[in-house]
Amino acid sequence: MVKEMMITRIHLERERQKEIKQKCSRRYKELEKIVNEWDPVGLISGGAPEDEYDCLTMQILFLLHEGKDTEEIQGFIIDELDEHFGYGVTNIRKEYHEAFIKKCNDASTKIVDWFKISADA
Repeated sequence: MVKEMMITRIHLERERQKEIKQKCSRRYKELEKIVNEWDPVGLISGGAPEDEYDCLTMQILFLLHEGKDTEEIQGFIIDELDEHFGYGVTNIRKEYHEAFIKKCNDASTKIVDWFKISADA
């Protein structure tokens, strides 16, 4: 079960996003690849551009730099998918909740593990 938490959502303007992308370009591109391969809402496989999940990727990178752990990243992802993309536990059938949360947990674990390894590089 995901613990209740309040993580401040950041919604950066396009110019600020571009600035951060340039400043953290290697890490951003690596994280973008992880998120796009996961493709939580199926947008990339549906033909959307690679930057379709920028809002999610940018916020995750920010949270990682803030020292958030796997559980906090998972909670954020679940909330963001629900609130921003309209795809989450509030609007999928109950029998799919467990699988949805597991996929979010698996993605969060992969992301946090990647961040720890990339920080050492």
